[in-house]
Amino acid sequence: MLIHPARFWNFMARGYARRPVKDTKSYQHKLDITASYLQPTDTVFEFGCGSGTTSLIHAPRVSHIDAIDFSSEMIAIANEKASAKEIQNVKFSVSTLQDWPQPQNGSRYDAVLGMSILHLLPDLDDALAQVHRLMKPGAYFFSSTVCLGDMSALIHLALAPFGALGLLPKVLPLKADGTQKTMRLYSSSQGNLFN
Repeated sequence: MLIHPARFWNFMARGYARRPVKDTKSYQHKLDITASYLQPTDTVFEFGCGSGTTSLIHAPRVSHIDAIDFSSEMIAIANEKASAKEIQNVKFSVSTLQDWPQPQNGSRYDAVLGMSILHLLPDLDDALAQVHRLMKPGAYFFSSTVCLGDMSALIHLALAPFGALGLLPKVLPLKADGTQKTMRLYSSSQGNLFN
C-alpha cells in the first residue's frame, strides 16, 4: 500500500477538522438518539473518534469517555478541542480497536460508539467481536456508517481502484440490510444488545 491509512488520515486531519458537518440535521438526530440512552454514571468507549467532536458533545452527559483513533494528528486535534473547552472526563488515545486493551469485567463500558467508521475497518466481524468484549452485559452499541454497497455501482467502481492502489483507504462496500442483519445475528449469538 502506497499510503498507510494512518498516514492518510494524519495528512487529512486538519482540513477534515475545519470542515463543517455537511448534514447537520442527520448528525444532530444521531446525537439525540445516542444521548437518550446515556446516563450520568455511564462509562463510554468510542473508536474511530476522529477529531473528537462526538465524544466532546456527549462528555457532559456521562461519567467518563475513552476515545481512540489510529491517527495521531486526529487525536492531537481532539486533545486541543478538549483543552479549549476545559473538558476533563474524556481521554483521547492513539490506538486501533484491535490494540485497545480488553477491560476486566468490572471496567467494561456501558456504551460503545463506532460512528462513521465500520465501512473503513478491515474486518467487520472482528470489529464486532472486539466491541462485544468491551461491553458490559446489556450495554449499547451505537453506530452509523456509509453503506457504499447501497449506492450507485459507479461510485464503488470509481473508488475501488484508488483503494487497491493504496491512494485512498479501502472502503468496505457494506449494505444496510446486510450490516443490520450481521449486527442482529451477532447480538443474539453473543447475548448483548446492539443498537
